[in-house]
Amino acid sequence: MNKVSNLGLEDEKNYLKKLDNSKTYTDGSLKYTEIIKITPLLVFIAGIVPPLAGSILSISIALLFHNDDISNYNWQCGRALLPSLSRIINLPLERVFWQILILMHVPLRFLEICVQTERYTRFENVIKGKSKLHFLLIKVYTISGLIELVFITFLSVIGERENAQLHVICFYLFGTSGIVFMITNTILHRKTLYYCKPYGIFSYRMKILFISIYCTIAPIMIIAFYLYFKKCTKNAYEVFAICEYLEVVVNILFHSTAYWDIKNKILLCTRYVEKYVDEKSKAWSFDKKICLKVDEGLCKINISSK
Repeated sequence: MNKVSNLGLEDEKNYLKKLDNSKTYTDGSLKYTEIIKITPLLVFIAGIVPPLAGSILSISIALLFHNDDISNYNWQCGRALLPSLSRIINLPLERVFWQILILMHVPLRFLEICVQTERYTRFENVIKGKSKLHFLLIKVYTISGLIELVFITFLSVIGERENAQLHVICFYLFGTSGIVFMITNTILHRKTLYYCKPYGIFSYRMKILFISIYCTIAPIMIIAFYLYFKKCTKNAYEVFAICEYLEVVVNILFHSTAYWDIKNKILLCTRYVEKYVDEKSKAWSFDKKICLKVDEGLCKINISSK
């Protein structure tokens, strides 16, 4: 590894040299001027804090201030003390928080999927040769991630009051695609060069933790839903509602592990690129030509004088 890195440093075209201005770099042929630079921490805050705050705020406001509007409603199997997430985001105030803060992170999630797809392709551990399974996992990762984004968007925009049946379908497709995305993401992380110290191994362990919690809660939620509507089991709907709240939060926490994947590895920036001209070399070469012409003139004068 040291030999490879030393070779890279010896070649001026393989690294950027900082010029007098701290925001200006060159690789010898092009000049790069930084306009905007975004650190992984800012990406993490913009991508994780809004959906996490949106979900927690919506649930908290509904339970604290609008509890009478959505709780203690009477269904065919008796009263339900806790509302489902679908009923919470149907309330006017909670719907605003949910839609703005959840949908705010969708573009960044789309960017994350595109970047990770390309990096998982390049970072394949090829010590044992290229794998067709790795290629297939990347395809499943990309498709499931995009489907999850589509249905979290539909889930946020189409509520129970617009179309209750379509809302339920979107919720289950969101949950299913989310599980597939988590599994493929975790496997790819372990099989690629992302799985390395100092942050890669910690990120992998967090992924395993959150996916284990998510996959444990999912069947409990489905069983509780079945027991309430088919068997009229007491408090089954409350268990279903709590599991639904936790699933959303755990899903967001799983995506937060992307921070450790890009920490000290990726820097997002916008640069102005132009052709680089070394002013010192340009001035030196100009003076050298003048000196040669002067020398030639002196030689001619000396020859003619003889």
